[in-house]
Amino acid sequence: MKFKLTVLLLIAAVALTLSPQESTARKASYGECITVNPIGLAFGGINAMYERQISKNNSFTAGGYLYSSGDWMGYGIGGSYRWYIDLFKTRKRPIEGFAVGPRVRIDTWTWEGGRVSPYDDGITFTIGGEAVYKWIWDDFVLETGIVVNFNVAGLEGLDYSPFGLVGSIGYAW
Repeated sequence: MKFKLTVLLLIAAVALTLSPQESTARKASYGECITVNPIGLAFGGINAMYERQISKNNSFTAGGYLYSSGDWMGYGIGGSYRWYIDLFKTRKRPIEGFAVGPRVRIDTWTWEGGRVSPYDDGITFTIGGEAVYKWIWDDFVLETGIVVNFNVAGLEGLDYSPFGLVGSIGYAW
């Protein structure tokens, strides 16, 4: 666990200290992106997310998830609505810069423990929020942030942290 935390902090520090040259030809034209969160592999999961700008300061995301949590295996779908706030006065527009918003996710879980399950398979439904910051350099995307999820409908025996870290890479157009 200490190694995982160290790797995440190192990636966050590098991301925050980067000072890229902005692409003037494409700067204002980004309206969509697709990202994948390889950091999740260290915690037993991976997800891919599609984001599309829907107004001057907002975007919508949709994505798929695959998890392995102890003796449980799960997959699901989710989405979020993001408000891009120029909190750091960077004059960036969606889908780049700082964003916050609500998120929702539904997952299907099955017991993969190799022995008779004391628990039933089932579905979890979570709601929560996210705060992310996204950089775009010549179509390359780097996104960092935090997420919080609260179980509205959970499963007995399934225990996972409601907090998560975002460390995604991807492509914007």
